[in-house]
Amino acid sequence: MHKPLPGARMDRRVALQNLILAVAAAVVTSCDNIDNFEVDVGAKATIPAGTVLDELLGVLAFDEFQSINLTQELDNQGVTKDDVDSVRMISLSLVIDGPAGANFDFLESLAFHAETEGQPKVLVAEIDPVPKGQTSLELVVSGAELKPYVVAPSMKLTATTKGKRPPKETMVTAAAVLDVDVTVPGC
Repeated sequence: MHKPLPGARMDRRVALQNLILAVAAAVVTSCDNIDNFEVDVGAKATIPAGTVLDELLGVLAFDEFQSINLTQELDNQGVTKDDVDSVRMISLSLVIDGPAGANFDFLESLAFHAETEGQPKVLVAEIDPVPKGQTSLELVVSGAELKPYVVAPSMKLTATTKGKRPPKETMVTAAAVLDVDVTVPGC
């Protein structure tokens, strides 16, 4: 009968420990992947053209962002607001839909805040300065925790700007993506 070398037993023990660590890491990673999902929220706004008397642009109104309720999206994932552990915005972008040739040169800076009753207004994304000649913008997200806003009956996103109204009526689409982390039994 062949007797194992003294170092071989130690090598097997190290290999077994590494295998156990790899399996544990895979389980944790798989739980991370199954208890998070993304929710897309979109909105449109029409910015009136500037006039001599009304040049400054203070608030950019996206009607669909005025009352965001994610109950249906949570239901589609088989979870409730009680299951939500964390919500963070992972992207917010703006695109000019028209008129042809329009860009964001009328903006100097732009910031979006989340709001809901009983919570402080919180910055979720911004861009300052707005680069010249752009027809689409990717805002820098703040990483703010949005769970208290999402589990409230309704959340709104408000946009504040520094800049002037565009020379022509301009249509803009906004697209936000939220990462929702929920409790999954067994993870």
